[in-house]
Amino acid sequence: MTHGTFGTKLTGCELLVLTVKGATLRHKLSLTLWKKPNQEAMRMAELRLDPVAHRWVVTGRRRVMADFNDAEAICPFCPGNEHFTPRPIQELRDATGAWSARVFHDRAPIFLVEGGEDRRAVGMFDRMNPVGAHEIVVETPRHGVTLAELPVPQMEKCIALYRDRILDLKRDFRLRYVSVFKDQGLAARNEHGHSHSQVLASPVLPQFLEIEFRWSKLHFLRRERCVFCDCIQQEIQDGKRVVDQNADFVAVCPFASRSPYEVWLLPIRHCSSFEKDLAEPARVKSLASFLKPCLQRIEKISGILHLVIHTEPNLAARKPTKDWWNTVPDDFHWHIELHPDVEGERRYLGSEGFYFNPISAEEAALVLRALEPESEATPLGS
Repeated sequence: MTHGTFGTKLTGCELLVLTVKGATLRHKLSLTLWKKPNQEAMRMAELRLDPVAHRWVVTGRRRVMADFNDAEAICPFCPGNEHFTPRPIQELRDATGAWSARVFHDRAPIFLVEGGEDRRAVGMFDRMNPVGAHEIVVETPRHGVTLAELPVPQMEKCIALYRDRILDLKRDFRLRYVSVFKDQGLAARNEHGHSHSQVLASPVLPQFLEIEFRWSKLHFLRRERCVFCDCIQQEIQDGKRVVDQNADFVAVCPFASRSPYEVWLLPIRHCSSFEKDLAEPARVKSLASFLKPCLQRIEKISGILHLVIHTEPNLAARKPTKDWWNTVPDDFHWHIELHPDVEGERRYLGSEGFYFNPISAEEAALVLRALEPESEATPLGS
């Protein structure tokens, strides 16, 4: 008995079979042990649509970009190590000329700017190229500080960068959504000790956002009101789930919080777009001044957290139908979600979509209100 390679390629794979002396071709094929992906299949990542859940999944290997230099032993995000990262897309510099925040594409991006969507059918299934962008926002030159530890002026710069990247990427009509998110304290690799966020621009809507958009629209069509505005009004009246509030923003533990100490930051006045609402410097400063103490409170519960900005889709993108997202400016309300990871508290029950949260929103808000944020008198620097 010997190993052999059957000559026909099936979906980009070479079929490895056992060759038994005297066996027919049918018998050889029945002795298939495993499929070895060829080099072309291993290189190509693509978007595939789950037709049952209507969920897009990126599958395949991520391509390492040619302008990336490996830096195993040192943090590539620290000043002096810029040659270990791709060329900057955008940089902010201080009065001395040193950078204070910078943006560059991910070394192994999930979505790629080059090429076309090439959406195509495979029988009943759909697939397309992962067209888009995947960028890294390094929020400070200082290693080892968190977003909550940055002084307010530096946090303003970070928020302005988030806004600018969303606006820039939405100029590409191929891209339907731009997501900004941050995972803090979730990995031990050196660069994760350096505060940074990620920007993902994709030709499809993330499933959670599509659900929000659809239910927001349904509420608006039924009542001609924004569901978020209704929630904000009731939360401020009740006060039980409000964590903090200023003239422009409110922070609440959502009524049906999915995880312990989950917090949403929402603008009190209606606006569907994070990037448009923060066009004015005064608005950016107000958000930075409000976000910082919220993060400080949460960090007293857990240093591990997920931050994500939910904003409107790219209304200039190509639409499947004329009325697609036509009510979004009226029915959607941008917001920031903060999800701390509290050790030992189970959040998800299997894969059926049920969340279990042992700490009610009212109890969580009570605890967070009692936690005093740090003073800005002695900032750790930018």
